[in-house]
Amino acid sequence: MKNLFILIFVFISLFSFSQGQKKVAIDWILLEKAEEFAKKYDKNIFILFYRPGCDYCEKMKKTTLTDPLVVKLINENFFPVMINGKDKNPITYNGKVYVNEHPAPEDAPWRHDLYVKLVDPVKGNYYWPDVVIVNGRKEKLAQFPGFQPKAQLLRGIKPYTKN
Repeated sequence: MKNLFILIFVFISLFSFSQGQKKVAIDWILLEKAEEFAKKYDKNIFILFYRPGCDYCEKMKKTTLTDPLVVKLINENFFPVMINGKDKNPITYNGKVYVNEHPAPEDAPWRHDLYVKLVDPVKGNYYWPDVVIVNGRKEKLAQFPGFQPKAQLLRGIKPYTKN
């Protein structure tokens, strides 16, 4: 009987404490789905372009993009997409297939053509990571180049939210 009481107590404790936890992860989806949903639900797409080995990209993923306030704002107001801006795989966007046309395939990957299409260089340079906001009509609304601390990202994306 005592063991049954302990077992019931453990289960009740587990279920009670897990119910009130806030979500602290962005619900990343594929670009194809984001395009479909953005058009259907009149919501903007939040695209994070990153590159492997980028310290600032990792820092933004681990700090800014795990902050509960940032996560909540992005999850509630955007269809978030994370894209490797140096990926070698084709990506379809707005009905067009974009590839990585690096001149020498044996070298490190070049910037993906979709990245070049959506990201404007700042003073002739591309910065990583890069956030681009696109609406359901595939119109680019904003770009935020480089590492964005929490306050800066929130200030930047707030005008593109519905709340």
